[in-house]
This record gives sequence, structure tokens and C-alpha cells, in this order.
Amino acid sequence: MPLQVPVYLRRLRKEDITEVVEIEREAFSPTWVSSPFKRDLNNRRASYLVACLEPGDSGPGLAVESAAVETADDSRSWLSRLAGRFGLGGGPPPEPAPVEDFAIAGYVSVWYQGDEAHIVEIAVRETLRGNGIGELLLIGSLRAAVAYGSHVMTLEARVSNFIAQRLYEKYSFKAVGIRKGYYSDNREDAVIMTTTPIDAEEYGRMFRELQDAWESRWGPISIFE
Repeated sequence: MPLQVPVYLRRLRKEDITEVVEIEREAFSPTWVSSPFKRDLNNRRASYLVACLEPGDSGPGLAVESAAVETADDSRSWLSRLAGRFGLGGGPPPEPAPVEDFAIAGYVSVWYQGDEAHIVEIAVRETLRGNGIGELLLIGSLRAAVAYGSHVMTLEARVSNFIAQRLYEKYSFKAVGIRKGYYSDNREDAVIMTTTPIDAEEYGRMFRELQDAWESRWGPISIFE
């Protein structure tokens, strides 16, 4: 079935930060040390993607950012090149939504170190979970990592979060170790997970099949600048 709340992915903008921090605190903890979103907007070793609700689909109980949506004018920007490589989008991005209709559904942050891409955080608004948005953000981060030239992708997950671990395992992440007391809110351990080589032909075939399956269930994958 199509997404109950249609979304598309794009790169983080400064006017998104208030909402993204709100989602971060909801997903992790009010005491969680917030990511330096504003500082890293232009960091070439960092990638921040947000899942945006399409106009008119702001959903129940969502906070709305007061700033207007800006449009990108750099045809050779990072996500534009990514869209060209993977044939994404299928047309121009949606027109900027009215302020009252605009909202962020979730986000993912990725750091690049050598030939490794590391997912730092991935989170979806609680009211919108179960709509395939977390998996869509994972797909977007993997596409970005392949375009960047990364060899593998890694992440940490709470040892108790079996739902997240099953999703990552679906995309060939394997548990490779434990970080003791990693989460500051309750000192819970984290399982370290890493993929098989994402630049390998075998992974590419599997990844395309998983994306096709996502689209069959939820609808087209769209990534814009």
C-alpha cells in the first residue's frame, strides 16, 4: 500500500534545525547532547537528510517550522549529482508548501571517515512511525554513501532495539562488537553494526531489489536538493 503520509528526502537546511532537534530529543532523550546541525550544514564530511511531508500531509500533532522553504539553485550540488547518478526524483521537487503545511518527519545524519560512512543518528517522529520512513532514510543514506565513494557503512544501535537491528540486518549490517554504556540517558550498551562492502556488485544487486520492494509497498522514492 502507498505511504499513508507521502514523504520525499532532501538535504537538511538551516530552517529545519528547530524541528530536527525536536525529533532528536523525542527519539533519544531530553538530556541527549544535540548534534551540531547548524555547524555541519556545509561540512563536506557530513551528510544530513530529512524526510519531508508533502504539502497538505502534516499529520497529527506535528510542530511546524515558521521559516519558509528555500529552493536550491546549484544544479551541480551534492544531491543533484546523486539524483543524476541514480535517476531519482522523476521531475522537479514539489512547490514550497505553505508554512502551516510544512513539517519534517525524520532525519538521518552520516559522517564520512576514510572509506567508511557512519550513521550517527536516524530518527522518525513517533506519530509517523510504521510508515516506512525510517527505512527510506536508511536507503537515502546508503545511496549517498555509495555516491560519496564509501566502502562500508557502520552504525550503533541499542542492544534492546531489536526492531532497528532487524531493519539494519535486512540491508546486510552485521553485529561486530559492543560499546559498553554508550547511551548517556540510561547507560545502555550499543551493538556496533557494519555492512558488507556497499561498493560491490553483489551488494548493488541486493540494494536495488530492496529499493524495488520498498517502492512496491510504499510508493516512489524521491530525493531532491
